[in-house]
Amino acid sequence: MHRKYDDPDTRIRRAWVTVHARGVTGPGLGAGVVVADGFLLTCAHVVNAALGRPKLAVAEPTAQDMLKVAVSFPVLGGDHHVVELAGWLAPRPEGDQWWSGDLALLKVALGGPDVGPVPIWETSGGRMTTWYANGAQRSLVDVRVQAGMGPWYILDPGYAPLEIQPGHSGAPLWDRERGCVTGLVVSAEPHNGRSYAIRASVMMGLLAATGVRPAVAAEVSDPRTRARRGELVDALYKLPHDELERCAERVRIALDLDLTPHTCEELVDSSLCHRRGVPTLLSTLTAHEPVARRVRDAAAKLGTQCLLTQDEYDELDVLLGPAAYPEVRAGAHRAVPHILLVDNGPPGVGALIEDLEDRVGEPGIVPPVIQVVEEVAAARLDGGDALREWSDRVTGRLGVSPEAVRQCRWSAESRACARTSQPVLRVWLWAAEPTAESFHYAIRLYDAHGHQVRTWTDGDTLRSRADLCADLSDAVDDLDQYDDTAGVEFLLEEGFFGLAVDRLPTSAGPLGTRPVGLDRAVVLRGQSVRRAGVRKRRWEQGRSPEVGPYLLHDLEAANGTLTQREEIACVVACCPPDRHDDTLVLCRWLGVPVVLWQRSAHGPDTAEALRAVVPENWPNSLREEVRRRRAEALHDTAHMGAHLALLWEDPSWAPPRQRMAHPTRREGGVA
Repeated sequence: MHRKYDDPDTRIRRAWVTVHARGVTGPGLGAGVVVADGFLLTCAHVVNAALGRPKLAVAEPTAQDMLKVAVSFPVLGGDHHVVELAGWLAPRPEGDQWWSGDLALLKVALGGPDVGPVPIWETSGGRMTTWYANGAQRSLVDVRVQAGMGPWYILDPGYAPLEIQPGHSGAPLWDRERGCVTGLVVSAEPHNGRSYAIRASVMMGLLAATGVRPAVAAEVSDPRTRARRGELVDALYKLPHDELERCAERVRIALDLDLTPHTCEELVDSSLCHRRGVPTLLSTLTAHEPVARRVRDAAAKLGTQCLLTQDEYDELDVLLGPAAYPEVRAGAHRAVPHILLVDNGPPGVGALIEDLEDRVGEPGIVPPVIQVVEEVAAARLDGGDALREWSDRVTGRLGVSPEAVRQCRWSAESRACARTSQPVLRVWLWAAEPTAESFHYAIRLYDAHGHQVRTWTDGDTLRSRADLCADLSDAVDDLDQYDDTAGVEFLLEEGFFGLAVDRLPTSAGPLGTRPVGLDRAVVLRGQSVRRAGVRKRRWEQGRSPEVGPYLLHDLEAANGTLTQREEIACVVACCPPDRHDDTLVLCRWLGVPVVLWQRSAHGPDTAEALRAVVPENWPNSLREEVRRRRAEALHDTAHMGAHLALLWEDPSWAPPRQRMAHPTRREGGVA
């Protein structure tokens, strides 16, 4: 024997209605559901059938017509009850896909306390239950809500082999998990099992238009859920009345509810019955942290909850775009170790995001769904900033540590940089002094995967400038075979950044020789990296368009400014040439990754000319802009472009530390 509260369908049985032609016995022509005290909803075409009219008849039945219609409540037996028409939403064909309307609101005298209304809520998908017109328990059919289609839901068969039949019209879709009705069955396609239901929002719209207030509170039979609901209600009672009204109105707008909840109980039930209700409720409590904390703690005890509000989810859906499924899935595999994503039906980015939301992360860790968004943002050439702004807003609302977000973003960008790296030629260069004509060197060509392709070295013997240029010519010839490259990086020792390596002549076939920096980007790096963490922070923060380059005129003033402002990642050195070495020592110690200077001049005119070299989107275009200025100079040594030098130490790659792989000359590694 089962006790009453053991049956999850008790409430829908009390609200079940069967529609008949008056005076006709039998299982009925269709079903309906009690949605408020004295009111029930069914399909308009069911009423038309009871009147003997065409199914899609539009004319509103008269009071005399309605005398031909009766209803019964299976929970009470087979007695017929008269009804009045309180609202009519005529079925109107809309092309070949659906017809709009098809609802009838009927007023009836309820047969006693055993008959009661059920709440109506939109569903976010999942398995629903319904029965035949007479509500017989053995006629149970389960269906899956696959998607919305205009005012309808698309339904596919569930686990049971039974299918929706014509007698199911007007039958409520029952959500056992939430204890509410999510729609009314309206039609079925013959021979393929697919059927359709009128959405809950359309039902609520008719009730609102006729001034009927539907049932709100869901009957919670599970003691654990009932206790958590009580905790949520108690937390909201701490709000002042005007603040409660403001939160309720914001929840109504965000969840597209037809009616505004008026009490704490109604607000909690409205939030719990919507998949994104709890995060939406929390988003309205940002000015009331003690209340928000109690709501958050109580909701956490209910199990996994969605992280995103409806607005956040909708915005993310737009930012990702309709074709984002492959990149979101790839981002999930990169960001969440050992993740197992099961394909159910056609790929959809919305379902994938919801799957990621359901994955619980450790406290203090960036939630998996945010990690995946950061992966997608890092991998995109365009649109990544908008996704990162979205991520900042959401993590701010969730209270995620900014440092955790920064680390997550850095990891995502590092992985993206490794995947999108370009072939590059790196030249380790040692000279006895800055003006020396003899060198030790090692030249290494790397492909787009970071694999070493070829090496040119001096064989531990001091070589002349001509030998260096010959090997360099051979190396850049190999580099130029690639479609797109990162150019040439010269790794120099402290004190040797004044070497005009971009002017080294390389073979240009029938043209003779051309400076190596004329046809490809040439930048400088140090042979060692100190304080790599500071460099990373500057690189992350300074790439924002809001942070422009810093013009350095005075070394002492620059020391104070750069020490205080870690968001500066690009410095334009306008100091005298004899202070360049000290400037670079300071900038590199403070982690500044990018420094631009002119080797042979300084002053106001030079500062203005150098500032003009740095474009607004300098992280992506400064190296090419410097190459273009060098090309303008060509062989004109009086032109500014002939003396431009660019230190570029982005943290996506760092030279090996001393003696980590091979014994090295002085401080520079060649691994």
